[in-house]
Amino acid sequence: MDHHPSDYHRIVIIHATLMGAAFVFFIPLGVFLIRLTSFKNLVWWHAAIQISAYLTAVAAFGLGAWMATVSGQWEASNGHPILGTIIIWLLLLQPVLGYVHHWIYSRRKERTGWIYSHIWYGRALIILAVINGGLGLQLSGNTVKGEIAYGVIVGFMFLLYVAVMAIAYSRRDQRPDGETGEKMVGGPEK
Repeated sequence: MDHHPSDYHRIVIIHATLMGAAFVFFIPLGVFLIRLTSFKNLVWWHAAIQISAYLTAVAAFGLGAWMATVSGQWEASNGHPILGTIIIWLLLLQPVLGYVHHWIYSRRKERTGWIYSHIWYGRALIILAVINGGLGLQLSGNTVKGEIAYGVIVGFMFLLYVAVMAIAYSRRDQRPDGETGEKMVGGPEK
């Protein structure tokens, strides 16, 4: 017998949809935008998309926390809500790393360790989120077809990411406008 509130299953779907939108669509969109385009205020569009993704993930986390509470799933043996909580908290550092990088880059016009910390920290969080999405599918009792669909979508996004990074890397030395368009719009000179 199901002892969950009547809207529990609907909340599960909304939670999964919002988290998927945040980590599979919005965050990659922000990454692809900054790696493949160059226009005035690009870095701020990137930041706005990433912050929107974070706020979407926070809303989904709130639903997940409610589900874990009403279903008694806040326990160490249940990895999904625990890892999800850790990811949400760790994500708070990402915009700080990005802002510090942008601030330093706009003055020096060169890459520093801050950009690499921002990039690799973000990649690590995405990997954790993908793993946690799989744990969520298991926890929700999703179908094998649902798990296959998740795997296909994640695999496609990984291949798309690799392609975008390859294109961006091949163009990096040829970009006259700097790493994020700052030189193009008259940023401070060296």
